[in-house]
Amino acid sequence: MQVASKRNSRWTREPVTDDGQPVVVHLTERDIEIFKLLTRYRYLPSDYIHAFVGGGVSALSRRLNFLSRKPNLYLARPHQQRESADANYRPLIYELDERGSRVLKERGLSFLPKRHHRNFAHELMVSQIMASIELGTRERKHVRLITWSEILANPSTPEATRQSPTATSIPVAFSANGERHAMNINADGQPFGFQRTIGTQTTYLFFPGIEADCGTEPVEASDFERSSISKKFAAYIAIAEQHIYRSHFGFPNFFVPFVTTNKVRMESMMKLLSRMTDGRGSKMFLFKVFPAIGSAERSPKPSGHMLSDPWSRAGFEPFALSE
Repeated sequence: MQVASKRNSRWTREPVTDDGQPVVVHLTERDIEIFKLLTRYRYLPSDYIHAFVGGGVSALSRRLNFLSRKPNLYLARPHQQRESADANYRPLIYELDERGSRVLKERGLSFLPKRHHRNFAHELMVSQIMASIELGTRERKHVRLITWSEILANPSTPEATRQSPTATSIPVAFSANGERHAMNINADGQPFGFQRTIGTQTTYLFFPGIEADCGTEPVEASDFERSSISKKFAAYIAIAEQHIYRSHFGFPNFFVPFVTTNKVRMESMMKLLSRMTDGRGSKMFLFKVFPAIGSAERSPKPSGHMLSDPWSRAGFEPFALSE
């Protein structure tokens, strides 16, 4: 197929033309796989999409371009990515558009309802982290990802949680600074787990989701009613001490990954946790760096490094999720 020499801006939705006519795509099963991927992870750069669906890089970029332009409009390119200083030089970021969601709905598959953007940089960071974790399980066949839907279907998950419209939200009450606090803790993403089989031994790890930190809230706050990292630490410590992870999710264990945008902030979090635990630290809190869009440091190339590379811990040796 010959495409006209006129080059469209990467930021418009004007059609690509062939002999003066807009290129109309005929959906393939690979397109459907892309739609399903963008249902699991709302925003993904094209290189992450390629890591999942494979094929030629140039051919995929061309296909994504067609899918996001008129008259097709199955995908969209979030306008917020243009705010990054290197926006013209980095892989384009895509999300599923309404028409793509309708295709999945018509096939009886999970789809994303329309919603307004909240914090684009934060949601992109969560999507990339969770996508890296899934890629890691594909690279390491001895580790199987346990999804939220599988957790909900498991008889070990309490019936009240399975029937709850806010099942991912963990209610907890605890004392801090001489006052009683009650809150619902909501991690980013969805709860998940790993089944690890090494030789004849099978072990399991479970997580409430991840805590992705773009540096928009203080590490500590004098007003405990304000959202802060210290408040999240206190809540998760109470969840562990009161075994709420068992009563709410049915989890046999509980790990909380905190991911932030730079090493200095990560080390500040770890020092705070050490102070809050009187120097003991904690095995259950895991720490790692993942640069957000707009950071001075570029985001890492798509790989399974969020699973394969060890996570730092306060007071304990680094922890390898895949071992």
